Amino acid sequence: MPENNTSLDQLKSFLNQLFQFDSQDLDFGVYKILHYKKKEIATFIDQLLVTKVKAALQTLSADEAKQVQDQITEMEKSTSLKKWLEAVEKKDETRLAIYEEDYKEEIVQYKELKAKETESSVSVETENQIYNHLTLFFSRYYDKGDFISKRRFGKNEKYVVPYNGEETHFHWANQDQYYIKSSETFNQYAFKVPTSGGELVINFKLTEAQIEQGNVKESENNYFILSEKEADINNEEATFYFEYRALNDEEKKRVKGNSKQDTLDDIAFDALKKKFGTNPEFANLWKEQEGKPLLLKKLQHYTRKNKYDFFIHKNLKGFLERELDYYIKSELINVDDLYVTDTDAHFDRLKHNLKTIKVFKSIADTIIEFVSQIEDFQKKLWEKKKFVLSTEWVITIDRLVEYIGEEAAKPILEEVIKNEKQLAEWKAYNLVQTTPTYDNLKSQGKWLKMSVDTKHFDSNFKEHLLSALSNNINISEKLDGLVINSDNYHGINHIQNTEQKTIQCIHIDPPYNTATSGFLYKNTYEHSSWLSMMDNRLRISLDLLKDTASYHVHIDENEYERLHSLFNNYNLYNAGPIIWDKRNPMNGGSGVATQHEYIIWRTLDNHIIHARNKNILEMLKKVDELIESEGDLNDSVRKKFSSWVNSNKSLSGGEKAYRYIDDNGRLYQSVSLRAPEPRADEKFHQPLIHPDTKKPCAMPPNGFSRTPETLKEMMNNSEILFGKDETTQPRQKVYLKETTKRQLSSLIQDGKKGKADTKPLGLDFPYCHPTSLYIELIGASNVENSDTVLDFFAGSGTTFHSVQLLNKEDKLTRKCILIEQGHYVSTIINPRVKKIAYSFDWKDGKPKDGSMNGLGVFFKYQRLEQYEEALENIAFNASKDATQKALEFEQYIPKYFLEFETKGSQTLVNTAAMQDPWDYKLKVWDGFTYDNEQAVDLVETFNYLIGLHMQKCITKELSDKKYQFVYGNNNANKNILVVWRSVKDWSMEDFKADAVALKTELKAFEYDLLYINDQAHIESYQPIEEVFKNKMLS
Repeated sequence: MPENNTSLDQLKSFLNQLFQFDSQDLDFGVYKILHYKKKEIATFIDQLLVTKVKAALQTLSADEAKQVQDQITEMEKSTSLKKWLEAVEKKDETRLAIYEEDYKEEIVQYKELKAKETESSVSVETENQIYNHLTLFFSRYYDKGDFISKRRFGKNEKYVVPYNGEETHFHWANQDQYYIKSSETFNQYAFKVPTSGGELVINFKLTEAQIEQGNVKESENNYFILSEKEADINNEEATFYFEYRALNDEEKKRVKGNSKQDTLDDIAFDALKKKFGTNPEFANLWKEQEGKPLLLKKLQHYTRKNKYDFFIHKNLKGFLERELDYYIKSELINVDDLYVTDTDAHFDRLKHNLKTIKVFKSIADTIIEFVSQIEDFQKKLWEKKKFVLSTEWVITIDRLVEYIGEEAAKPILEEVIKNEKQLAEWKAYNLVQTTPTYDNLKSQGKWLKMSVDTKHFDSNFKEHLLSALSNNINISEKLDGLVINSDNYHGINHIQNTEQKTIQCIHIDPPYNTATSGFLYKNTYEHSSWLSMMDNRLRISLDLLKDTASYHVHIDENEYERLHSLFNNYNLYNAGPIIWDKRNPMNGGSGVATQHEYIIWRTLDNHIIHARNKNILEMLKKVDELIESEGDLNDSVRKKFSSWVNSNKSLSGGEKAYRYIDDNGRLYQSVSLRAPEPRADEKFHQPLIHPDTKKPCAMPPNGFSRTPETLKEMMNNSEILFGKDETTQPRQKVYLKETTKRQLSSLIQDGKKGKADTKPLGLDFPYCHPTSLYIELIGASNVENSDTVLDFFAGSGTTFHSVQLLNKEDKLTRKCILIEQGHYVSTIINPRVKKIAYSFDWKDGKPKDGSMNGLGVFFKYQRLEQYEEALENIAFNASKDATQKALEFEQYIPKYFLEFETKGSQTLVNTAAMQDPWDYKLKVWDGFTYDNEQAVDLVETFNYLIGLHMQKCITKELSDKKYQFVYGNNNANKNILVVWRSVKDWSMEDFKADAVALKTELKAFEYDLLYINDQAHIESYQPIEEVFKNKMLS
């Protein structure tokens, strides 16, 4: 009996596809880990599929089956057995009785061998059925690195969704999954190639694809296709452009088969080689690496990285176990077997079927354990808090002097003006033309608002700056904001402990999931991919909101209804959508010309949304200015004011109603006193007496809306407006005051372009909203002094800019947190914040007319470890002996090997490596590779883990050893002190000296909680390491 069979081969092929053992191009993420353990996993699969199944079914091996067959053939040669077989064939009962008595032992042995042969044949058939069922079951859900939650139902209605009897139910295919894809390597992918003169950077960059919509169906797959756009090439860099779109009709004729992307990669490679193959600078692109030309290898890495691994299942094991139960009930259990017939054959068949099901379920359960272990490991890395890779601080000169005084600031500033990198930045921003002296840092007696960025300095400068600030201010209170360079899910997760219930407004502008939005989705899962991405991030951000907070989300018609339905899943009030009229219809498409977008507005409590009162203050100010210019209140003042109101496009219709000025210089409008419904009580029909004619005035048809007592009080307060005589109905006079509020309209008209804010700053960003719109939205969100606004789709930093403009307008100190993944943090956001800190008025990249009307700034920006970096920092560090011993345990590979062999990885917190807190290293992405190691910021990482708002960070030397004291409080108002020092290679004498020093230093702080890294001879402290690990991985 041959060992290999089609069913087994198909299952092995599927499992190799599942683990991607056949594709060395997938050398990223979890595949890199699985390839590292390929030998052990492959051995396990063979043992699982062959040894375990055969043992359960008692199937003979190929050698055993041949041996049985040889024994049967040899016995059939004997004379006695030939006689018995002939009698069996002729059904000669007489001779059979004689032979079975005479040759009893030989016949019994023969029957046993034939039974073995028959049972083996039946078992082989059953074995193939099990392999087929295993392949069919798992292939239902697996798709290019992801398990899609398609809950099976039946043959007619294929799928079922979880439903608890609600009136309406909103569901999408990937609802129980994390969307983990990054757009970073989607929009642009880069690598370096050596040349004769050094290195050449090769970029693959997406350009916007232009396709006639009629030629593409929504369900069609997208592919990476070499663009016709000419490559950009210079001495240091070459950029090849690609499009990500569906195939057009002509391309469909040329690209066939199931591996269309591979074919397109080959076509792109051939085209690029044909065009640039003779260029000597590109010579290394055509040289083979691991059996493929380098360019083709990188191209396949780029396309496959962006087409695999979109999701991580939140509970894959539970899902597959439920589906397995259903599969067994629907596919393996035959209802007709319930009609029992009293025959041995029936019960033998039932027994055989149950045995088959038992073996199938046992093997399927083991595979489920295995794939779930891998998925759960990825989930662990995705959900864990991330390390702060770097922290930098930005403070303007005026703020520095204000906070610590000129005497303390002088040595710092003298070092600043000697720093070539800092000076180069100031010159690039057109803030200085030449190197300034210390005295030049003032202009007309005011300190300049140029930013000092610690990225240009060494760690000693940063520590000295923070220590100087700590001696004078509460750092956390004075910070204007925080910029986090990270995937937004990790960024939100990162601030959970520090910002819980502190955010007054979340304002985001996510990708709209259109052809030009740059959102990467799994083919055929366009909307569900987007919904999972949004749900993952929206859901974890809700815990950050204060009880009176607002949530704004910009969106267009493409995803508005789905996003609205998604928000209905959360415990938020619907304040009503805002329709933003952009006053710029998009002509040229089918249907009507769209000129609006939406802002979904939700709140934690059910309150009225009032527009900010800037226009009201301007109207009151205008009246005062006109009266002052005229010298008195007269008809000219009233006429000029009315004309100003009519021409002011920023005023709403409700505001323009306050166009009247009474004799006391107060603005008012008149409002009807008519009751909305007819009043039955006679007291509401008592007429008011005209003050001049002394006659009863005309009555409103339904009666008055107020009682006689209220009307009398209003007359005493001059709040009733009478006509010339009694024939006119009296009206209410409503005065405009500084405290007057108006409810925000659902329609906002703003035709300004976001580029009008960024272009004068000398910054280029593809698309952003105008600050004028954000000011209206945030200004209506009850964001008061010291409140925080969060934007985790930060883009160009418009939200920070708008918050600063609001602060300038009303002299409050709102804060802002931005989260953005891309390089925009360093190229757009930080420069924008620094520039508006100097001046709000710019032209052609320069402060307009030399203005310096900014507010200054003090903020920090941080880069976080990312999911891909966490995967890259997984190390298998179990000893060979320990691993070998563990392999002997049957459940080790399917259940425990990832947890056991990776537990010492740096990304999972290697406490043994924390003895020197300033030298804890991770491999980080440098834009090209993960080859570089970098010391991470353990101090800031721990601050976030314990929810510490840092008031002070003081670095000092004690006995020639560096100590850092971090002091602050958490949201529970507990004062916390954290002490860091390097204890690497310390002796017992060092620890004794440490105890003496700490006892003295700790007296300077009043604290409720004390954390110290490593061991310390101090009472009531908590070692940092275990707290660090538990909070990072919990």
